[in-house]
Amino acid sequence: MIIVTATITAKPGKREEIISKSQNLIKYTRLEPGCISYNLYASTEDEDALVMIEQWENKEVLDTHMQTDHFKAFGAAVGDILAEELGIDLYSVEKV
Repeated sequence: MIIVTATITAKPGKREEIISKSQNLIKYTRLEPGCISYNLYASTEDEDALVMIEQWENKEVLDTHMQTDHFKAFGAAVGDILAEELGIDLYSVEKV
């Protein structure tokens, strides 16, 4: 299994706009084959910080996800309201 954490930092006052623009991404991603979970969380300490935590069956389905129209549309929609580039970390895990 692959776990992804994508740290999203909004420009001041733009967090709710990013949350709104993420709704289609979340909805359609959860329907993708190989998606185990896909959730957006807001920081309780930083009003401009969000994190997307994703679980995928394997790297191949994650790679396919990153080529979807809804993934690309989200990136284009929020590009100008991000305070910094997304911080993306991937982890390979196995259940024990």
